[in-house]
Amino acid sequence: MAKGIYIGSTTNRAGKSLLAFSLGLLLRKTGLSVGYMKPVGSIPQKKDDLLGDADAMVVQELLGQDAPPDVLSPVMLPDNPRFASLRETPEEALLRIREAYERISRDKDVCIVSGTGAFPWAGYGIGADASAVLGRLGVKLLLVERFRKKINQDRLLWLKDRLGPDLIGVVLNDVPVEELKFVSEVLRPWLQERGVHVFGILGHEPALESIRVIDLAHGLKGRIVAGNERADSAVSSFFVGATQPDSFLLSMKGRSDCAVILEGDRPDLQLLALACDAVCVILSGNIAPIEMVRSKAEEKNTALIRARESSYFIARRLSVLMKSKKIRDLNQVRAGVRMIEGSLDIHGVLDRI
Repeated sequence: MAKGIYIGSTTNRAGKSLLAFSLGLLLRKTGLSVGYMKPVGSIPQKKDDLLGDADAMVVQELLGQDAPPDVLSPVMLPDNPRFASLRETPEEALLRIREAYERISRDKDVCIVSGTGAFPWAGYGIGADASAVLGRLGVKLLLVERFRKKINQDRLLWLKDRLGPDLIGVVLNDVPVEELKFVSEVLRPWLQERGVHVFGILGHEPALESIRVIDLAHGLKGRIVAGNERADSAVSSFFVGATQPDSFLLSMKGRSDCAVILEGDRPDLQLLALACDAVCVILSGNIAPIEMVRSKAEEKNTALIRARESSYFIARRLSVLMKSKKIRDLNQVRAGVRMIEGSLDIHGVLDRI
């Protein structure tokens, strides 16, 4: 059976999917055959009438694998915890996970197992938490920890003490430029002296936090009414435009790759935003742009999105979209793989498993 690597993180949105497909592609470059699965899914999606995890399907496609959705993700977290008791017992769930793992890893050198949510608690309510899955599959754990103001070294040391050799090490992700020196020269050797091997330090990559204009419009349930050629352009930030022209111009200063949220009945501010070369202007209140604004957007090649909600609700929705967005765009995939290839000690990972 294949050697197994379980990719987990102690927080949500730490970069598990990014590391999973990048690691898979890099292992294949070394000549190894690679399988992939996400045993406990959390984003239900049907394909050919079979239920699986949407995120896992994307990673599988990137790796060129074609396992059925219900094998790729044999267990799904229930949306409502009351329904958990109506499903299979923990032993039945772990048995299905084991059978799916054996099927996917058959004739493979390495099998990558992607975790769900925060390690080790996610899935505990249905008896398929990460600790149970690790024990049933006999795979090794590789953590990816995202820098959020700092790296929680106490948490890493606690897990090392309890997991022992089952924890092969950690990848530190999204480290700001100003913190790279400290993390590389102080934190990394400090952790390694205490038995937590650091396989890579990944810097902050703005390209991975962007979202395409077309996906932004879809997420807002709006539509692009001008500047359709910018539908694939990346937006990395957004803000609600000030109501006074002078304040608005000041808030636009130094911003690039941004989306501006403006009231649909303020053509004066809309024209200012277009003059400042915003990537995208979102008009709130379901108000169509006047012809002068629409023509200027076409001339400047700036996307105009007409959205139904108020500026406040659009801003809230965009905040959720930016935080919960998964990597789907091919350019983001390439950027992620390049970053990890240049920073990850792939041979060190193989030695440990």
